[in-house]
Amino acid sequence: MHTVADALMRREEELIALLGQLPVACMLLREADHTVVAVNPAFEALFGWSASRMIGRSYAELPLWSSSRQREDFRRQLLTSGRIQQHETHFQCGDGQTRPCLAYVEQVRIGDQLYQLATAHDMSERSNANQELKQSEAKFAALFIDSPEPYVLFSKRTAKIIEINHRFTQVFGYQSQDVIDRNANEFGFWRYPEKRPAVIDKLMREGCLRNEPVDLVAKDGRVLNCEVSSNFILVGEEWCTLSSFKDVTEQRRIEARVKHQAYHDALTDLPNRLLLHDRLQQYLALSERHGLSCALLFFDLDHFKRVNDSLGHGCGDAVLQEVSRRLQERVRRADTVARLGGDEFVILLTGLSGKPEQIAEQARVSAAELLEVVSAPMQIEGYGLQLSCSIGIALSSEHGNTPEDLLKHADTALYGVKASGRNNIAFFEPQMQVAVSQRLQLETELRNALLEGEFLLHYQPQVDACTQRITGAEALLRWQHPEMGMIGPGTFMPVLEESGMILEAGHWVLEQACDFIARLLDQRLIAADQFCLCVNISPRQFRQASFVAQVAAAIAQKQIPVQCLKLEITESIMIHNISDTVEKMNELRDMGIRFAIDDFGTGYSSLSYLKRLPVDLLKIDQSFIDDCTHDGNDAEIVRAIIAMARSLKMELIAEGVETAEQLAFLKQHGCRTYQGYYFSRAVSEEAFCALLGPPATR
Repeated sequence: MHTVADALMRREEELIALLGQLPVACMLLREADHTVVAVNPAFEALFGWSASRMIGRSYAELPLWSSSRQREDFRRQLLTSGRIQQHETHFQCGDGQTRPCLAYVEQVRIGDQLYQLATAHDMSERSNANQELKQSEAKFAALFIDSPEPYVLFSKRTAKIIEINHRFTQVFGYQSQDVIDRNANEFGFWRYPEKRPAVIDKLMREGCLRNEPVDLVAKDGRVLNCEVSSNFILVGEEWCTLSSFKDVTEQRRIEARVKHQAYHDALTDLPNRLLLHDRLQQYLALSERHGLSCALLFFDLDHFKRVNDSLGHGCGDAVLQEVSRRLQERVRRADTVARLGGDEFVILLTGLSGKPEQIAEQARVSAAELLEVVSAPMQIEGYGLQLSCSIGIALSSEHGNTPEDLLKHADTALYGVKASGRNNIAFFEPQMQVAVSQRLQLETELRNALLEGEFLLHYQPQVDACTQRITGAEALLRWQHPEMGMIGPGTFMPVLEESGMILEAGHWVLEQACDFIARLLDQRLIAADQFCLCVNISPRQFRQASFVAQVAAAIAQKQIPVQCLKLEITESIMIHNISDTVEKMNELRDMGIRFAIDDFGTGYSSLSYLKRLPVDLLKIDQSFIDDCTHDGNDAEIVRAIIAMARSLKMELIAEGVETAEQLAFLKQHGCRTYQGYYFSRAVSEEAFCALLGPPATR
């Protein structure tokens, strides 16, 4: 017969066997003497204490306790309630480490015997996760508070500000007490509050903002041009909007200044040829729909060169500014006064209507009034001057329906006035063929020059201002005329371009330049990694379908290192067929060819184009360098171009450096490479080789 003790033992063994199957760490103690009866494998695995080390030992002797205080704490809870529920603690492990656990102790009865069943759940992963969360929150707080960009944390639900960082206070002037628990409209943060809903709608729709332009108002009333970037983040259990506000006010100011310079004449601030062309094109399209006409008045100051020669260019510039002021005061707001360069002005008179003879009379009367205005006496730098001018007129109703035709015909009419004595007005007439005949004569002579080999290249050194070492050169075309001698490109280059002969001439220049590089290398006058020859590429030449192949063939034929050749393009190339321009430039760039933008700042200097095109170098135009040491505007423009080139990681060359003062100004502001008479004019091949010095020793 089985005794009661046997039954108790069986039930105890059954319980121990059951505990052995559980994945949770368990320990069974007799309540009478607080002795460990059993521990399961999960217990051994969790704490590293073997069953033999635990079974038979009393509660107080267990190696689990990390301190006597912890042991007494457990004992008091058991004496008080007989159980322990969800007690977070750390137990000592066999390897000397402590393990975070969630402990439970329950009283169980087996027959008449009371036991205590203790279970421990491993909380290491949650503890680690909590620690990582705390570290992550600390890192976020550090990044947020000490970020160099202004940051704001908004509640996504209410759009109210939860927190701002130090940089936000520095840039905008608002303290925490000014903005916390308020939305941006409540303290007048947006310059245009009506635009805020559209920006928020975009954020909600796309889930983020990237460099969204907004105008914001600082606490002191300053308006700042900013770019806002936003993301949704989870902070605790609340979704928030984290926004950064980058102050780009100065960048926008520089961009606006450069863009304004692209469309306006630097001396008079009048629209330049590009802006005139745009306005003329727009008006011609508009006038065709509404039956209106316009007149183009081409001005030229008579004998203006004498002012520059006798009184100096400073006085000449003042005369041009005075003429500009007078013209602007006399025309209507709807009309346009433009300066094309030198002493050439153009006025676009719009809104003319009536019969052809009535339109012509309106243009004649306006031109006569303007002629009188320009011819009035003026006081310039203490000199009493009185200049006359000549005006050629072309009418859209009779003389052309494109900007090019009207400009050409007005110019032809102007030439007729100058040829017949100046100080007068003339309309374009088909029989005005004098200038055309001269143009045809020049074209004929240029074609012959190409056939007879009368062109040659001169080279103007490009110099490192710090070392005074020649680092490159610009190849410049010259015409050795059999009767008139050496002729510069200003006389014939426009005719080459307009006639199409620039394609043949440009190809010849490219081949000659590559041949010159090869000979310099053969003579060891240059090192391949320390010298680069710049070749000007005309817009018409660049737009040839075979242009890339021509460049590749010239390099291959002369077997020169590609890094020794740099192609100079004008800003006008960038604005015509931008896709074709980018494609060709990338093809050449893949070959190793580098690019420079010539006369930067005189054309359409758009940052959007600069970002898209693989340009390596900017050449600051001489017109800015001339007066950079005594004209604040030119100095500021030069500084802006240098800063922009540095930010876009482009090289810089200053053209037309003629004085030590100009060179010192450029070096001070970080432009160390220059080209100009201060070092050397453009010289022949032999003279340039002499400047390079003797061949390098082996």
